[in-house]
This record gives sequence, C-alpha cells and structure tokens, in this order.
Amino acid sequence: MSHRKIFCWVSVVLVMVLVGSVSAAVNDWTNATGNGRWMDPNNWSQGKIPGPGTGNTRINPDTNADPNHLAGPTIGVGEIAVTDAADNWAPEWGLSLNIEGGSLTSAGFVGLVSVGGETNPSSINMGVNGSGGWLDLVNFLVGDSWWYHGGPYVTYNQWSGTAIVRDYVWLGGKMNLFGGIMYVFNGFNVASVGQPPELCKLNIEQGILMLPKAYKVNVEKWITDGYCVAYGGTGQIVIEELPTRTKVTALPAQAAPQP
Repeated sequence: MSHRKIFCWVSVVLVMVLVGSVSAAVNDWTNATGNGRWMDPNNWSQGKIPGPGTGNTRINPDTNADPNHLAGPTIGVGEIAVTDAADNWAPEWGLSLNIEGGSLTSAGFVGLVSVGGETNPSSINMGVNGSGGWLDLVNFLVGDSWWYHGGPYVTYNQWSGTAIVRDYVWLGGKMNLFGGIMYVFNGFNVASVGQPPELCKLNIEQGILMLPKAYKVNVEKWITDGYCVAYGGTGQIVIEELPTRTKVTALPAQAAPQP
C-alpha cells in the first residue's frame, strides 16, 4: 500500500472519529440531588446513569451553576460504573472522582481524561481508608497530555485496590501510589508534553507499579530527572525485572541508628 493511500485511510478514520465525538450526546454530571452518588440517575443531565448508548461522560463544574452541588461523584462499595464513549472527561476543572470500593470501567480509547487549573485543581481518588476499588481503562490521562494542554494541576491518589491501564498512562500531573497495585500494559509516558518535575511527579510508597518488561531504563531516567520518587523523596525506589514485567516498588527511609 502506498504512503498516499495510508495517509488517506488514516485521514478518513480521524474524520470519522472527530465527527462522532462532536455529534455524540453528552451526559453531564450535575449532582442535582446533592448526594454525590454516581449511581443515582438524577445526578446526570440525561436522567440516566452513564452506560452503553449514553454518549460522552463529562464531570465538569461548568455544567452545574449551583455552588451547593459542586461536588464530584463517588462510586461506592459494590457499585459498577461503566462508560463506553470515545472520550470521557472526568474530572475536569476542579472536581474529584472518588472510587470507594466500587469499580469504574471505560472502554473508550481515551478512557479517563483529567485536567485542572492552578486555582481549581482536580483529583481522582481510589481506595481511601482501605476501601479498595477497581479502575479499568484503555488510556489514562492525568494532567497535560497530547489530548489537552493547559491543565496540569491534577493528582491521582491510590490507597488500595487495583488499577488496570490497557494501553498508556500519560502523566502530566501527579500520581501517588500509597497502596494497591497498578498494571500498565503498553507504556507509561512521564512528563508527556515536557512538564517540569514540580508539576509532574510519580510518587510510590506502599503501592506497586507493574510496567512493560523493557521499562527498567525508563524508570531509572525518571528517577535521575526528578520525576519519580519514593515516599515523597525520602525513600528509595526499587526496580525488579520479572520474566514479563518490570515491577516498581519503594522502601521508606531507614531510621537513624540509636546511639
């Protein structure tokens, strides 16, 4: 196949994706009830919980003018949240998404996009207080990335549970693996559009990060460049090469010997 034919085929696909994205309905988070529950249909603009056929899922304070209801959604124990849109914005500009014992699965290519401003940062929190949870995404975009530039003030916090990213993590904000485990199947892009370490940081404490086999060199460079730290910079990153994965964990700082 000629380069011209390849280019034309890619162009057609891109146009179809863009048209589909623009024309798709959007199911906005409103928190109209004020209870903060993802699984309450009354908290969504379409009056139904996101799922097959409900279009793009968006968690954005611009869609809710009531300051009493400006809170992001929580997915609780036993609750199963599913989105299948091509692009899911959650959270965007100042809201939190909380997974506390439930699960969130997004089959869209851009599974979860999170952006935030300096005065209105965003956060995604999973497994606080040992509540666990399940996060299953195709791509996970935290802060600035190829998808959106100008919103790096985002933090992903994981205390317990399991996160699976089937393609790439694009880290342009901050990620704290306080506990639990994260599997990344294809790749992990740190400082995806050149953010400095003060804006982009991977902090590992009691959590486990499982990366593709060849990523040992990448992690070593992240450490050298100041993008990857253990226990906020006081501990030590540990890299293990397993038969099919690179495992990244951390050791806390050693206590000073007693005199």
